[in-house]
Amino acid sequence: MENIADIVELIRQPAEVLSQHPDDLGAKKSLEKAIKAAKRALEQLPSGLTGSLQDVDVIIEWNEQVLSVVPEKHAFRATLLGDLSVAFYQRFSMMGSDGNVDDLNRAVQLAEENVPATRPGTEQRIFALANLNTMLQNRYDYTRDKKDITRAISVGEDAVLRIPEDWRYAALILRQLAISRAKLFEHTHSLEDAQRALEAAESAVMKAESLGDKAGVALGSNTLARILGRRFEQTANMEDLDRAVSVLTDTMKLIPKSMIDYVVGLSYLATLLGIRFEQQGDVDDLTASISYTMSVLQLMSKDDSDRPVQLYNLANRLAERAQYTGILSDLDDAVDYGQQALHLVRPNHPERTNWLRGLSQFLGMRFSMGSKNPDDIQQAIDLSRQAAKAVDHDDVGMRAALVNVLSNLLKEKYDQYGEVSNLDEAIDVLGEVLSGGLPETLPERGYLEFGLGNVLHTRSHHTGDATDLETSRGAFQRAWDSRTAPLTIRIEAAVRAAEVAKERLESHDSPDASLLLRYWTEISSDLDHALSVFHALSPRHMQNVNKQQMLKRFAGLGAHAAAAALSAGKEASYALQQLELGRGVISGLVLDLRTDLSFLRETHSEWADQLFSLRNMLDAGHTTLSPTGSLESGTQARRRAEKDFESLLTKIRSKKGFERFLLPPTVEQLMEAADPDPAVVVNVSSFRCDAFIVEKHRIKLLELPFLSLKDIQAYAKGLKDRPDLLSSVLEWLWTSAVHPILDALGFDRPLAVDEDSWPHIWWIPVGPLNSLPLHAAGYHNKHSGETALDRVMSSYSSSLKSLLAGRRQTMPQYGSGPINALLVSMKSTPYRSPLRYAELEVAMLEKLCPALNATPIRPVQDKANVLAQLSSCDIFHFAGHGTSNPLDPSQSALLLSDWEKSPLTVEDLRNEKLQEKPPFLAYLSACSTGANEVLGLVDEGIHLGYACQLAGFRHVVGTLWTVSDPFCVNVAQKFYETIRNEGKTDTAVHRGLHLALRELRDVQVGANTRGSGTDVIDAVGPGDEGKEGTISRRDVNDNDDSNDGGGTAVSSGSRKGDGVDDEEPSMNSLWVPFVHFGV
Repeated sequence: MENIADIVELIRQPAEVLSQHPDDLGAKKSLEKAIKAAKRALEQLPSGLTGSLQDVDVIIEWNEQVLSVVPEKHAFRATLLGDLSVAFYQRFSMMGSDGNVDDLNRAVQLAEENVPATRPGTEQRIFALANLNTMLQNRYDYTRDKKDITRAISVGEDAVLRIPEDWRYAALILRQLAISRAKLFEHTHSLEDAQRALEAAESAVMKAESLGDKAGVALGSNTLARILGRRFEQTANMEDLDRAVSVLTDTMKLIPKSMIDYVVGLSYLATLLGIRFEQQGDVDDLTASISYTMSVLQLMSKDDSDRPVQLYNLANRLAERAQYTGILSDLDDAVDYGQQALHLVRPNHPERTNWLRGLSQFLGMRFSMGSKNPDDIQQAIDLSRQAAKAVDHDDVGMRAALVNVLSNLLKEKYDQYGEVSNLDEAIDVLGEVLSGGLPETLPERGYLEFGLGNVLHTRSHHTGDATDLETSRGAFQRAWDSRTAPLTIRIEAAVRAAEVAKERLESHDSPDASLLLRYWTEISSDLDHALSVFHALSPRHMQNVNKQQMLKRFAGLGAHAAAAALSAGKEASYALQQLELGRGVISGLVLDLRTDLSFLRETHSEWADQLFSLRNMLDAGHTTLSPTGSLESGTQARRRAEKDFESLLTKIRSKKGFERFLLPPTVEQLMEAADPDPAVVVNVSSFRCDAFIVEKHRIKLLELPFLSLKDIQAYAKGLKDRPDLLSSVLEWLWTSAVHPILDALGFDRPLAVDEDSWPHIWWIPVGPLNSLPLHAAGYHNKHSGETALDRVMSSYSSSLKSLLAGRRQTMPQYGSGPINALLVSMKSTPYRSPLRYAELEVAMLEKLCPALNATPIRPVQDKANVLAQLSSCDIFHFAGHGTSNPLDPSQSALLLSDWEKSPLTVEDLRNEKLQEKPPFLAYLSACSTGANEVLGLVDEGIHLGYACQLAGFRHVVGTLWTVSDPFCVNVAQKFYETIRNEGKTDTAVHRGLHLALRELRDVQVGANTRGSGTDVIDAVGPGDEGKEGTISRRDVNDNDDSNDGGGTAVSSGSRKGDGVDDEEPSMNSLWVPFVHFGV
């Protein structure tokens, strides 16, 4: 390598001559020769991009020496100035937290000098302007000085104006301008600045596409996605966020994994998905975000300057997952990664304040979720205060975020230790930032208003101050009005505002009518607000299990809204519509996707085909992200399908006759659900309880003053703990609800079994009333006829919408030809008690098949074979063990031979699509097939029975709780004999079950009242299973040590699949659990 000092001397000598004698040809030749030598020497230096810090020092030293002797107007000065500018920034960047700001300033200064050193009209001038734009952006990133980014935009605009037609670097220059404008938008929060940034980014993409520049398309799209993401953060417009994710997902396919831009893009995609999870709660987004961030960390080197950013991002997402799953180890990792990130960055790093905020949040979460370590909460508060002192006063977004975290931590500390001074401080800091000119559009504003309402409400309970209570309602209402806050915050704020209004009402000893009306109007308005956006929590593309998590947070919203509407003097029909809107959300979406398209196909076949294709994509099994982080997930495709689906619905609704297509039912349509038989929706709320009696010509309201939510919850819990209390529960149900309802319908007398005009009623219970048997209410031991069973035939539906949807399905002519009966008898189930009567039950049905014109099919008794046979069956009869999942009702299951590895779950059945040839009947003769034990989801109809209905079965017989193995035979026999005698009709189904239950009830109650007590009624014997009138019984706790299924059996006389026997019920109650769902 040549000696740089010698080269500098070779340049200096002719340069001095030319300064005195500009026309000296010899000096000119000598100068050019020396400069060529200098270029060769500088080109041999290691690249600053890949070299060490020492290499960059050499580059700076040599370039400065050469620059010091090159004449002012020589073209080589421009090259040297540009290279030096880049080198000084590289040294600043490579030094990390030890970087010298003088290097950054020097980089900008040299870039400024470089522009006039280039000739106007040349590519070099455009590159010089682009370099100056970049250096000003770099300094802005460090200082957040608005003057730098404003100047960068001016320089970038100058560069764009100089771009030649079809210049290959045009997209790069346009992208630089877009980035500058995006940073100004982040500073000003001006939507006009955001729009200008988007326009520049879109221009960059279009220019790259026109030039065939794939790299330019990828980089421009990356920038476009970032701007959309930033605008979303301000406007909360989900279209921006979804478009950003879509654009970036597509972009990543164009970038080789070896390029740094791939890592940058993947990092931001992870960020966007994390943000979308915060907004919509789709855990697939969170899973993908964590996976992508881990991939980014694996792809980058240990000393990468961006590594602390990725560590913090990972910490943030792990904390969110911990909040979602309750897994504390994720929080420990979040704290660890957050501390690592802070340790690796310089004290003046622009993100340090934000990371301090995050770490304090993680520590606070760990304290509240389980550690209760006082060091965690105190350290969290100290970090928040430290960060609040360090934040720039002009950075309103960060100040707001910090105060939000600090106030939450202070309230958490109060909740644990009861020191009201923590609430006082929280209220003070929240009030200060909210009154400090916070932009209305700032997303954090909604969080702050909600937090203020929360702490004021808490302090009002501590001090009894009515002013705090009143003020808290105003804060909750402002949180609802914050359109940029996440939906969950807005909905919760509206609900809390209603709760506060209710508290204020209860504080009045004897409120007059006008005061009552005023308060109830406020409460109703708040809950209507919440309900108006409630369905947005469960978009069609989201997995059902994720929808469940979101809906559980606001269980009972529809019931409370309906009750408040009634108390506010609104029409019963309006209240009923509100109730329907807040229930059966998941099943309603499934019904929409499986609606009959034949009417649409008659007039708009192309739209019907499109809708069919889109709904199949949305209704398909969900594709999960691969462990390696596949960029094209099922979620992304489903989101696109949902957008197209909604767009197509708008077109369809524009046509005459389709204005209400897949919209919630009108009042008139709700009444259609009660034709021919009335439907009774029993609403349960802490405000009041009512029955909506829906008939084909009217909707009538019946107040139920003796029914209360508190009593229902107590009786439901008591019945679970003490089944022997069932008789008293049935009597209470009769007195408080069922008797007045039947009287209002005119069903006021008992009927003989053989009467032809038996009325039929549809029960639609709400909330915890779902777990109680309305059909069995009454005084059965009195023989007085004061029971539902002696006056009406009962069926159940999850909602009026579900009942209406079933009615609208074309009913096949089941009785006109032979049918298939799929029969599954699980006499032996691995690791569960044998069921001696399951085979007798199915054998009985098999003997009846010829009379039913049915061909019996006995499949291999595993999940795959049973599911494969469902599509070709008309009757599906399962006799075996069932289990109800107390954590996730979609995982409740029928237990087949492979149940340990592959149980036949609610989700599996719900995913079946049998509507094209809907089967007639699913008879699930197992425990709890019509039960849902998750209180927050009882209104969603997530149980095995309703799953079969959603799959396409017209009728389902299920059970509310544990059933006795021998008595299942009696019920099934009478049921099928009725269908044999009356035909495969809707009426025969509910009549068949009614007759079976009444006969079994009469025998049991008769035996009980004759004094037989717990004496065993003769069981069905091997030769007796086909005899009509034979009543069999087996003790629920009958212990049978035989185990044909292998493994260790849990002996039980019930068909309860968890292997744990409930306490033995009363002998006269074994008929109660059986219920009918249908149309």
